[in-house]
Amino acid sequence: MEITGFTIGAVVLSFVAGLLSFLSPCVLPLVPAYLGYVSGLSVAEIKSSKGSGRVITGIVFFVLGFSLVFVLMGATASAVGQFLLSNKRVLGWIAGPLLAIFGMALLGLFNYRMEREWGRAVRLVGWVIFLFFLITPIALFSTKAVSVWVPIGYLTAVSLVAWVLNYLNLINFDFINYEAKAEVHTNTANLFVSFVMGAAFALGWTPCIGPILSGILVLAASSETLWQGMFLLLVYSMGLGVPFVLAGVFAAKIFDFIRSVRGLLRGFEIVSGILLIALGVLLATGWIQQIAYMLPQWELPL
Repeated sequence: MEITGFTIGAVVLSFVAGLLSFLSPCVLPLVPAYLGYVSGLSVAEIKSSKGSGRVITGIVFFVLGFSLVFVLMGATASAVGQFLLSNKRVLGWIAGPLLAIFGMALLGLFNYRMEREWGRAVRLVGWVIFLFFLITPIALFSTKAVSVWVPIGYLTAVSLVAWVLNYLNLINFDFINYEAKAEVHTNTANLFVSFVMGAAFALGWTPCIGPILSGILVLAASSETLWQGMFLLLVYSMGLGVPFVLAGVFAAKIFDFIRSVRGLLRGFEIVSGILLIALGVLLATGWIQQIAYMLPQWELPL
C-alpha cells in the first residue's frame, strides 16, 4: 500500500499546527490590534462590546484572506512534491534535519552565541561547512539500504554542527524567528480591507510562524495530489483561523484572556519546537511511514 503525507494523522497534525501558530508569542499578543484594524473600533469600544457585528464580520474576512494565501502555498508545495515522490527518502533526509533545526530555534538553543564578529568571507566558509555536513551524507547514504541509526546519527550530527557554528557566530539562524510585519493601516472597516489584511498577515508573518508552517508544507509536498496538499493547508488555516473567529466573537473578553495566558506563551513555543524535532526524526528515519500504516488512510476522490 502506498503511504503518502495525506492521512488522518496528517490532517490532525495540520490543525494542531495552526492552533500552535495562533498561540505563538508573535501572533497571540497582537490579536487585539488586528480586531481593531478589521473593525475600525478603538480598544475601549471593543471592550464595551460596541460594534460586535463589525468585529466578527471583519475577522471572518481577515481569516479568509490568509487562508487563501496558505492554500496557494499548499498547492505550490504539492506541485513540487510530485517531482519528489519517487525520491521520498531523499526528501526525508533533507527535510528531517532542517525541521529539527527549526525546532531547536523555537526552543531557544541558538540564542547562545559568542560576541565575536567575523568577516563576510569567514561567514561564507561557515555556511559552506554547514551545507557540506547537510548534503554529503545524503549523497552517500540516502539511496542505500542502511540501519535506522544512520539517519538518526546524520540528523544529530547536522544539528550539532549547526549549533556549534551558530555558537561560534560563523552562521546564525536568526532569520527563522525574524518577524516581518506587513501591516495595513486603516481607520475604516470594510470587507475588502479585512480580506487584504488577512493576505498581508499570511505573507508578512510567514517568517515568524515559518518553523511550524514548514512542517505542514513538507506534508503537503509528500501528498499524492495537488488537492490533498491544498486541503492540508486549508486545515492548517482552520486551526489558525478558528481561534481568530472566536476572538472576534468574544472580543470584549480577549484582552483578559491574553493577559491570563501571557506566561504560557513560552510553553506553547517549547511544545512547537519539540513537535518539529520529532517530525524531523520521523521524516529522516522513515518512521512516519510506519505510523501512517497504523492510521486510517483518507484519500480524496479528486
